[in-house]
Amino acid sequence: MTKRVNLSHVNPIMTASTRMKVLSMLMIVGSILLLLPAVARAEKFVIAWSAVSALNSPFWVMNDAGFWKQEGLDMELVYIATSTTVARATLAGDIVISGSNSQVIVDAGLSGGDLIAMGAVTNVVAFYVMAHPEIKSVSDLKGKAVGVTRFGASTDFGMRILLNKYGLEAIKDVPFVQIGGMPELSAALSKKAVYAAPMSQPMAYVVQQAGLKMIANLAKEEIPFMHLGFLTSRKFIREHRPQAKSFLRAYGKAIQFMYTHKEETRGIFAKYTKIKDQGMLDGSIQYAYDFMEKIPLVKAQGFQVTLDQAARTNPKAKQARPEQFFDNSLVQELIEEGFFVKLWGKNP
Repeated sequence: MTKRVNLSHVNPIMTASTRMKVLSMLMIVGSILLLLPAVARAEKFVIAWSAVSALNSPFWVMNDAGFWKQEGLDMELVYIATSTTVARATLAGDIVISGSNSQVIVDAGLSGGDLIAMGAVTNVVAFYVMAHPEIKSVSDLKGKAVGVTRFGASTDFGMRILLNKYGLEAIKDVPFVQIGGMPELSAALSKKAVYAAPMSQPMAYVVQQAGLKMIANLAKEEIPFMHLGFLTSRKFIREHRPQAKSFLRAYGKAIQFMYTHKEETRGIFAKYTKIKDQGMLDGSIQYAYDFMEKIPLVKAQGFQVTLDQAARTNPKAKQARPEQFFDNSLVQELIEEGFFVKLWGKNP
């Protein structure tokens, strides 16, 4: 709507030149006033992280180091345990961007959900399988209950792939129990409610201190999988593309910050993990370095492996293509603009 400027109060004996100057000034002021309500109504977005894991640390750093504000974004960061729960909240529109894995996105997409990955934090399964001392190998898990955070979550997917590799079938040969978040998995292991569980740092360190042993490092199995990516909806990218791109810039800055501001990073990790042990904190940060992408491109292989796994129970997966479930265009734009090279001073 065009705002009308009332000139009735302007002195009628003003010269034509003076009147034009006054009119110009009033129009400028009017334009500014028109913009003010839009600023006041700047949209606030809710962002979610889903596990007490070093892989979720970019969310913590983006928030606490002020990179969202630096990018002109008004973000509220919330914790929602497990990526499957986060996906439901994203589908409902309560969350706009969150951390999730490729299996959750594929399951939602095959069911008609409008979810997509716009970037990847980790493109391989990155868990340590921690077990009680009597479990010496993966084969010893036959008939023993294994804990996962939620069915369909990264822990569930990773364990299924690992068991298949050793000739075991999830549920049939090895019972799965969904427990909750990583702290809940740690508690279940300590009470021996389950014999083993896939865990990330820092909770893997916690159970190791309690006497449990690592029987498998899933990262060394080199299973392509988008362990953690930025889950959003096609609608959000379509309607808020500049904000989505700004979020990815903030991610890039957060990763660079973690490498160049180690003391501040340690403090942020301590805040969100509630850990004070310096060795545990340093181990968690190193774990993040080992697996997080400096340039958050989604790799198609991770979604192909996910589709292959899904096809065992869902015929729709056999007809699907990996590219249906992710959109690298925003990251690609940042690459072409030289953002990551400028950030690191070289090609990272």
